[in-house]
Amino acid sequence: MTESIVEKKNDTIRENMEPVIRYKIRPKRYFNFDAEEMEWELEVHLPGVQKSEIKLRILPNLYDLKAHRGEVLYSLTQYFPWDVETDSVKTKYENGLLLVSGKIRDPMADAIPIKLK
Repeated sequence: MTESIVEKKNDTIRENMEPVIRYKIRPKRYFNFDAEEMEWELEVHLPGVQKSEIKLRILPNLYDLKAHRGEVLYSLTQYFPWDVETDSVKTKYENGLLLVSGKIRDPMADAIPIKLK
């Protein structure tokens, strides 16, 4: 009787385990920006990855991307060269190509004028 309980516990543990990652790859990516329009665009190549397996997180100065395909983990964490407006970020994923774009935050947006005496 004890054996069957142990087996059930082990099955439950196996079901909840993360997939085995044998290869960790930094995906090919291209980063473009337009300083006049204050816009940026990131293109990341993720061949064979399903949309549901992509996890993208963005802070004003940093982004983190993780994507699984079988035993492969595509991993990319990188700082932006300036702060971005996180609420302007748009994404599109099609045929293994992830496009992420948004606006560059105006560095003087929160500046306050100082009266000279």
